Amino acid sequence: MSSTATTTTVTAKTLPPPHRILASHSTIDGTPLVMDDTFPHANDDETLKACVGYVQPTLIGEPEKAVEWAGYRPSKISHDDQTSLRWVDIPPHYEGALHFTNTFGKSCDYLIVTHGEAVMGLHDGTTKTVRVGDAVVQIANIHSWSNHTSEWARFVGVVVPSKPVLLDGEGLDRPPFNGYHAQF
Repeated sequence: MSSTATTTTVTAKTLPPPHRILASHSTIDGTPLVMDDTFPHANDDETLKACVGYVQPTLIGEPEKAVEWAGYRPSKISHDDQTSLRWVDIPPHYEGALHFTNTFGKSCDYLIVTHGEAVMGLHDGTTKTVRVGDAVVQIANIHSWSNHTSEWARFVGVVVPSKPVLLDGEGLDRPPFNGYHAQF
């Protein structure tokens, strides 16, 4: 498959659709396999938008499964037991709720801001503003994502399963944290 370059203007109302390029090799004859596509978000409202671009159910990638896995379109964003690629778009003037997942973070283990800026909030009130090009690694923590600007923000992340945080044998959903375990 070939790709056609397009230019998209980012406004307060829109961000370009998520764009994914998958490159692998045929395990039969070694020819390159390339998928180049864009796709809509899983939800289509004006609140937080998110989509999954790739789910890998095994710890180690399997080239013979790459195209099959690329065709999977999950109905939910959270995959605590699988590695996944996600896009999350945060609308202008959005206040996120504190939550956690059993991944290395909210919706992402390793995330990079690609548009705008977002504010990561922690359960103790600590905040950190992240901007285009910033990378964040979250390790199973309680957090929120907000956008205090008038433009949409986007981060792209790779989610990797993680063991839950345990304090005296109790998870983050118990006192003293009483965190919300997000499974959206």
